[in-house]
Amino acid sequence: MKLNVRCIACVLAAAAFAVPRLGTGQEPRQRTPILLDTDIGSYVDDAFALGLALASPDVELVGVTTVGESAEDRAWIVCRFLTHLNRQDVPVAFGRGEQPKGPLDWQIQYRRHPAVVWDRTAKPLKQSAVELMYEKLKARPGEITIVAVGPLTNVAQLLKEHPDAKSLVKRIVFLGGSLDVGYDGKPPAVAEWNVKQDIPAAFRVFESGVPLSVVPLDATAGLDLIEERRKNLFALGTPLALQLHNLLELCEKPENLLVDSAAVAVASRTSLAELAPRDVLVSERGRTIVGSRKPNVEVVSKLDRVAVLDHCFERIVALGEPAWPKKLRNQSRIVTQGNFPSRVHVFEDYDTDIEKRWWMCGKLDEKDVPEEGRRACRAVLTQDFDDLQGDRGVSYRAVIFNPVPGPPMGPKTRLSFRYKLRGTNLIRVQLYSLSNGYHRYLCVMGDLPADEWQAATVDMTQMRRPDGTGGPLSADERIDYIQFYIDPRAELLIDDVVLYDAAPRDEKRPFPKRILFTGWFDTGKQGAEWPGEFEIASHEQPRTWKFARSVADRQTGQPQLLVDLRGPRRLAAVTELTFKYRLTGGDALKVELVDREGDHAAKLSKHKRGEWSEATVRFELAAGEPRERFATAVRFLPPAGAALEIDDLLLYEPAATE
Repeated sequence: MKLNVRCIACVLAAAAFAVPRLGTGQEPRQRTPILLDTDIGSYVDDAFALGLALASPDVELVGVTTVGESAEDRAWIVCRFLTHLNRQDVPVAFGRGEQPKGPLDWQIQYRRHPAVVWDRTAKPLKQSAVELMYEKLKARPGEITIVAVGPLTNVAQLLKEHPDAKSLVKRIVFLGGSLDVGYDGKPPAVAEWNVKQDIPAAFRVFESGVPLSVVPLDATAGLDLIEERRKNLFALGTPLALQLHNLLELCEKPENLLVDSAAVAVASRTSLAELAPRDVLVSERGRTIVGSRKPNVEVVSKLDRVAVLDHCFERIVALGEPAWPKKLRNQSRIVTQGNFPSRVHVFEDYDTDIEKRWWMCGKLDEKDVPEEGRRACRAVLTQDFDDLQGDRGVSYRAVIFNPVPGPPMGPKTRLSFRYKLRGTNLIRVQLYSLSNGYHRYLCVMGDLPADEWQAATVDMTQMRRPDGTGGPLSADERIDYIQFYIDPRAELLIDDVVLYDAAPRDEKRPFPKRILFTGWFDTGKQGAEWPGEFEIASHEQPRTWKFARSVADRQTGQPQLLVDLRGPRRLAAVTELTFKYRLTGGDALKVELVDREGDHAAKLSKHKRGEWSEATVRFELAAGEPRERFATAVRFLPPAGAALEIDDLLLYEPAATE
């Protein structure tokens, strides 16, 4: 007899999640229409509440609204989540006006996926969260339950702007507040987060007279995602399980609480909790206090936490089919790194936060780093960035960053990086072509040692599209999104990524030990991508693309060219600067590294006049210098009356020579 693998997986997962259940009762015959108001992106429990609402056969999710700082980004997170589950039918809107403070954590990375950026997902509606709520309530008066698992800002605005909404909503289920009502192991009554983030809003809702069920924080103690449950959740391999696991990996909070799921469970399955009428006051400091007036809310006085967890995971387990990666083609070999590169297009060593906003996938790791390294990037779950030929229904682990502005390539593009693997012998390396609008990749596989930091270089001209088309990467082709993918069940760390054009045959200088900054000015604008004091101009044939030209100093009127390094760059005992230049109208050139504690100066002693040349200057820290010094800019000072043009800057620590 042939067994269904999916069925076996579900049975095993369900068995792993299963715990004694109490008070679950019979399955309801009708679905409960729910409108979920969430501050997803700050904790992971909001994602599980959304997942439960989507997976529950007893819930009809009629809409999602987002609340809190960066409410629009939170809405895009919801839209991507819904898209990967093929639930674009659920409308999403974000709160407008003044929203409670509280930034998103590293879950913002989930929002930055190109599927969102390129409009390949569902989109938030143009109407506000309040208007979406009101529209849904008017269409189905007395039927819809609003489940609020964040601050009550949107709900309070709804009741203020549309007073008739009070009679339209069936009830509000609010996850928030902290009360002394006899819970075992309860914490002291404190100003709970969802209340204190917008105290006036909480006061307005509690005093509105709308049917309100409160699930206080102290009732949810013990609703934790323990490690065993987390592993079994990931093992399902379904789109829902992997999206939840993705946001779980990105969440920066150490606690894996699932308290928000309790609100969804209580809204659709009243047998999971006992509710008692209470008079609850919201104090000026955000405390929720039980008073002695006529009851104004229902409070969960007893919650079957074991049954709530069982309820949640049973539904998550049952939704969807496993989707693991398939075998890839286009296998390539590791090549030699070579000598000093003709040009460094872009690099990332993760030692600073200067380019952090362009880390599209991955989390910093400060413990498992290569020798002499400070930080590395650990792969996290994501979908393929290739939306044309990649399998977007499958999850991978990946490290991805976006070189902004996308540089043009040379004729011999190479990619050098350090890596540490576990659980696989294959890394897929992929680039996006801005010029052609598609991705190409190559697969490095075979003898890739496990659990050891290794260095590798690949020939990016060997990349092809998944169907074998696309041709090789060509000179002057602009690229974006440098990507490293592995099987989602494996682990990968990446460091010291360098995209460069290979050295010419007669180059004798060794490859740099460490790169600090590269500046080439071909794409991007002065002041934005290239801050400093200069102007960008176009080369004349036969040279191509662009360069930086000196301008008059605003105070002295003397010519200068200052390239801002976009942040402090840690200097080595010996640091070198290589650049191409053309100096006209002068015979000398002074070069300075602008340091926060004093400049380091060098003079270009031998130079050609009036034609493009290449030069290297050397900066050495004097004996007794502080252990660490940082440069923030490179300043070129030609003599009065001269003009200077600069291209292809490379600031680096040279490799030791024998």
